[in-house]
Amino acid sequence: MHRLAGALALLVLLLSSPPASAQTTIHDGPLSERRVSYTMDVRLDPDTRTVSGTQRLTWRNPDQVPVDELQFHLYLNAFRNNESTFMRESGGVHRGNTARNDNPWGGIEVRSMRIADDRADLMPDLPARDRDLTARMRFIQPDDGNPEDRTVMAISLPEAVGPGETIVLDIEFESRLPEIVARTGWRMADTGNPLFFVAQWFPKIAVYEVPGQRYVPVDAPRGQWNAHQFHENSEFYADFGTYDVAITVPSDMVVGASGLRVAESTADSLTTLRYQADDVHDFAWTASADYLEYTQQWRHVAIRALIRPAHKGQAQRHIDAAIVALDRYDAWVGEYPYTTLTIVDAIGGANGMEYPTLITAGTTYGLPEGARFLEVVTIHEFGHQYFYGLLASNEFEEAWLDEGMNSYIESRIMDDAYGPGGVIDMGPLRIGDVDFQRLGYVTQAPSRGALYTRSWEYTMGDYGKASYAKPATVMNTLERFWGWDLQQQFLKAYYNTWRFRHPTTRDLQETAESVSGHDLDWFFDQFVYGTAVVDYELSSIANTRREDGTYRSRVRIHRKQDGIFPTELRIRFANDSTRTVTWDGAERWKDFTFEAGDQVVEAWIDPENKVLLDVDRLNNRRVIPAWADNTFARRAQLRSAAFFQKLLILIGGLF
Repeated sequence: MHRLAGALALLVLLLSSPPASAQTTIHDGPLSERRVSYTMDVRLDPDTRTVSGTQRLTWRNPDQVPVDELQFHLYLNAFRNNESTFMRESGGVHRGNTARNDNPWGGIEVRSMRIADDRADLMPDLPARDRDLTARMRFIQPDDGNPEDRTVMAISLPEAVGPGETIVLDIEFESRLPEIVARTGWRMADTGNPLFFVAQWFPKIAVYEVPGQRYVPVDAPRGQWNAHQFHENSEFYADFGTYDVAITVPSDMVVGASGLRVAESTADSLTTLRYQADDVHDFAWTASADYLEYTQQWRHVAIRALIRPAHKGQAQRHIDAAIVALDRYDAWVGEYPYTTLTIVDAIGGANGMEYPTLITAGTTYGLPEGARFLEVVTIHEFGHQYFYGLLASNEFEEAWLDEGMNSYIESRIMDDAYGPGGVIDMGPLRIGDVDFQRLGYVTQAPSRGALYTRSWEYTMGDYGKASYAKPATVMNTLERFWGWDLQQQFLKAYYNTWRFRHPTTRDLQETAESVSGHDLDWFFDQFVYGTAVVDYELSSIANTRREDGTYRSRVRIHRKQDGIFPTELRIRFANDSTRTVTWDGAERWKDFTFEAGDQVVEAWIDPENKVLLDVDRLNNRRVIPAWADNTFARRAQLRSAAFFQKLLILIGGLF
């Protein structure tokens, strides 16, 4: 549709402002630079599956030079036909989800864009005819040159936006929602009612990076737009700002959205809800007549769970898991500054996603208490409020800074909150999340895929491993290398220094080095920028009895791969005494010699399981057969058996 009818526009204008006590964050002033603001007035038409309306966009030029072009993301155009880059790369399949409807397509049509007439003071000399930018819109393909891809749009301006100045645009648009395959759209629920999850749904201005920001050289003559096409693997990157969004839906629908609901009004079987969100970089919402609403307060956060009827028995599990995450992120990383959190039990490919103050978790009917997949997803998606939301890394270019750091904290929380059976705790079967993350790395071609890689440049299958399981294992290993206390200091410093500032991998490393006093080039070069693989093998034990009855024993270690990591060697003598020595892990072959009154009967590399990056734990230990029944040996055997069991379960789950 074009502009909303006059009566509806008037209604929105009359909606009450938020009361003084209603705040979207717990702070009175701005938390971010707020380069952009959006005011939107939109309406959902369930029959046509469209969201249409108006947007007023205000953008401030952060550079020291004029900017004469704007760039926008139109993510929904990834679903307009089979020729978009997303569809070419994915084949229409995303995380196992495919379209089932005869007409699953979607997209964004920008019907008009003009420099606001009522803000002519910003460009006072610009003729009225030049204020209409609609004819200036063009699609660009910065990543692959695919002429059919329309997910990035550029507009050349008739007059440049000066340093520190703002431009105000009035935009009319219609978004046709696709069938849910990847994150956003509509799908019919088992009740026969449509469920709408509306994400990446509006024209969103890209990030203009100034000299010195992220990887733009400090001495660069000007900044540059950072806008990538929507790929199969890539997610998002945007600037912080404010959102004021009025959403009109049929009155029988329950709505959840980013931010704080500040007004609501109903007329003619339509309900208009107004939401405000401050210091965020995106806005998403959902609507369904099926949602059941559950609420609970955690300190300053109003938690709201929107649950589908078949899963109502698991509503409290969603809320309890969110509180587990809130508690530990607050203690381990930093405060959650927002006053709301909405958890959505969505459908299919819309589940397992994150947006500012709004996450989708999902579940399945009859999920046993001991199968904590619901908790894993809820805690993981909440964690994105930090690494995706508050820190806002560039997910196109450095996905691991979001997904990987988040997966690390997720694994730490799950095992801390729920014990050794953090993920599965069903009778004799107990599997923790740290184990799951490690196995996800070691069983999927660990020598492929550096963490520092643009998301669309991974070879098939490497994105998931290198963005989730591997970085979680890398960070769990770093924690065990220098201890949890120092790791907490690092996490807090990273959060406090870089929230609202779009950090890079380089910034993460510099923070870790500053806090710890360690030079970490050896670590990041191998396991973040490189693809080094750690595998230490206890090759042999040789004992020589000397004439005086004492023994000279040699323990040989083989570094089988290119990865180097400091580790320990523990030996056990025949009298059950033990000795532990440290090793820098550098030599390809290393002999340790011991002279004692008893022979060495057992040797074990990394006995405390600190080096989780070691891809084969089964070759870390060797025992002389005659001494294999010793208690020390039995412990090792049990651990190895448990490893095998978990490995088989994981592999079985892949098929």
